[in-house]
Amino acid sequence: MKKLFYLIYLLTACSLIAQNNNEQIELRIENDKLVLVDKYYTSGLFLSYKKSLDNNFVFKKNNKNALQLNIVLGNETYTPSNLMSSNSKDFDRPYAGWFFLKTELGSVKNNTALFVAVETGITGKEALSGKLQTWVHDFLNINDNPTWFQEIEFKFLVNLKAKYILNKTIGKYQAFQYNIESSIGTKDIFLENGISYVFGKFNNLKYSSRIGVIDRNTVNELFGFINFGYRYVVHNTLIQGSLDYKDTFFTINRAPHIIKFKAGIVFKTARNTFRFIYNFNTKETPIANSHAYGTLSYSRDF
Repeated sequence: MKKLFYLIYLLTACSLIAQNNNEQIELRIENDKLVLVDKYYTSGLFLSYKKSLDNNFVFKKNNKNALQLNIVLGNETYTPSNLMSSNSKDFDRPYAGWFFLKTELGSVKNNTALFVAVETGITGKEALSGKLQTWVHDFLNINDNPTWFQEIEFKFLVNLKAKYILNKTIGKYQAFQYNIESSIGTKDIFLENGISYVFGKFNNLKYSSRIGVIDRNTVNELFGFINFGYRYVVHNTLIQGSLDYKDTFFTINRAPHIIKFKAGIVFKTARNTFRFIYNFNTKETPIANSHAYGTLSYSRDF
């Protein structure tokens, strides 16, 4: 608790001495315990640093767009639904941990946005996901400690990602957003598209927390959104193992077609942004079930 207090104090101090809202720190937590389950993508912890750019950097900077650099350090934890078994025949997906660093650059205009990213990270015990989950279960006195039997083995993985967003505003308080996203590399290969309905008070896309853009105008936002998406998966190393399929430990085939649903509310003040999101997706392996989890995030501009 003291560490959390010191972190909040440091962020507040930084904001007081800053002259412009052109940087941001975000802490995001994803966990299925928020919706009373404990399996599959069971937790994620992410720390992000974002900065608005005033000069050309890969993309050309002009009066029509906003450039932003995003750096994310994250850890994701995946488990089968049967947490207590040490027999892989009981598993509907492998245990897997993913510890990564993602560097992303975005160019955002009034009604369009393009983000490109490089993501690198490691799997296996070295990702520390198993130790982190076991520690949390012990700390909270949760008795069903996962066995982490035959966890996806150590790998160093690299992915390239791109996302394009098209916005259509309808009146003052409604908008539709279409997004298409692709990923290719040694971690996962997929193509995803989706559409969001946004309602409430929100800024122009170029300066909106709808897509995580830093708002230098410090205009408050309060809006909700509903998103439906579809992902076609070619390969997922956290489920299937390496692209050569020569892993020693337990792996399983992926479900190629995934339907996704997301709904949430976002509240932004001059420097603070809060997000509360419910996430749902259909099964990711042929013998798994659908899954849901919650997202909580807090970001501070300075």
